[in-house]
Amino acid sequence: MNAPAGRPLRVALTVLGCKVNFAEMAELAGKLAACGCDVVPESETADVRVLNSCTVTAQADATTRQRIRRLRRLDPAAHLVLTGCSVDANPGAYTAVDSVFANPDKDSIAAHVLAMRPAAERSRDAPAMRSRAFIKVQDGCDHRCTYCIVWQARGPSTSVPARTVHDRVRQAIDAGHGEVVLCGVDLGSYGRDIGTNLATLVASLVDVCGSGARVRLSSINANDVSPALIALNGHPRLCSHWHMPLQSGSDPVLRAMHRGYRRAQYLRVAHALREANPATEFTTDIMVAFPGETEDDHAQTLSLVDEVGFLQGHVFRWSPRPGTPASAIGRRVDDATARRRSAEVRRATRRSGARSLTRACGREHEVAWDVVEKHSAHGLTAGYHEVIVEGDAAVRQGGLDLVRAESVLGDRLRCTLLRS
Repeated sequence: MNAPAGRPLRVALTVLGCKVNFAEMAELAGKLAACGCDVVPESETADVRVLNSCTVTAQADATTRQRIRRLRRLDPAAHLVLTGCSVDANPGAYTAVDSVFANPDKDSIAAHVLAMRPAAERSRDAPAMRSRAFIKVQDGCDHRCTYCIVWQARGPSTSVPARTVHDRVRQAIDAGHGEVVLCGVDLGSYGRDIGTNLATLVASLVDVCGSGARVRLSSINANDVSPALIALNGHPRLCSHWHMPLQSGSDPVLRAMHRGYRRAQYLRVAHALREANPATEFTTDIMVAFPGETEDDHAQTLSLVDEVGFLQGHVFRWSPRPGTPASAIGRRVDDATARRRSAEVRRATRRSGARSLTRACGREHEVAWDVVEKHSAHGLTAGYHEVIVEGDAAVRQGGLDLVRAESVLGDRLRCTLLRS
């Protein structure tokens, strides 16, 4: 297909799943915009649509199928490109799209799309998919968690050279991003294949940031949080927010999941990070009703949630994922019990999140602004609290400012701007 003569090709990007997928689509958006395409929101009509899929659970595959149908209804004439982990995990399954790209072939999507455009008349500035810059520094995974198929979809762990990461971070800062988020499928393994490590990379990047930007880690397993990373947690240019997937607070379940840490290690790391920086906040992922999970296992998870005091938790029920060892495990938890346990864990994370918001009141926070409107601005603190400043806020989208948290407003902090 070709765009009508006289206007640029309109391309809409849709992202499901992890922050790595966001980083990949942000990079694609930059390439397309630089070659004259108009990168438009999913809600607008487009000549080409690219969907980056997820396969972390059976429900994620179902969401991919649902989104394909939705995009077809929204824009029947658009050329629909599908990529991402669901493609690799389900080869040959997606016939209702126009083009399919496996993860190793993602770099070819830009050329595929650009071949459909009229001759570009001029370059364009790359649109920011988000106010924060998501930068992929690592891909693939060498772990073999028994519930997961992503390691098969993404392949072995590979790291982006530090020099390339530095260049991309500097470009993001020069483009006006006050926060860069380092993303990876298994971020903690960064550097093992190229003779370095994540702590070394982060230490060099916080120096690059100066006073006008900061670094955030997207997600890291507790067993990959080294003493050197813990020591960096007090650095003012590293966000005091750690997304550490828990999955379960029970050692027998963690062992059956083939996770690389146990309950005591998770707690040791969480406490050490808070000792290095008392303002540290944690978010997490928790899988409920893994095969064989008992009431005692469930109670262990609930007690760990209370002890750590998570700001947020992504809670989901285990579901059979074809091709994973866990799908062959017996002693499955019945649906009613799984639903009850899921609700109880969600309530526990909401309680701990409410306590975190209350503790944040009366304190000063550095905020990166995601949305700036005429009479309000919304953003994220270094600790990952969502904030709102009302009134004619003299702030810039993507910029950093200092605020004071005055009160809790729902699941956000209502703040006063101190410095812009």
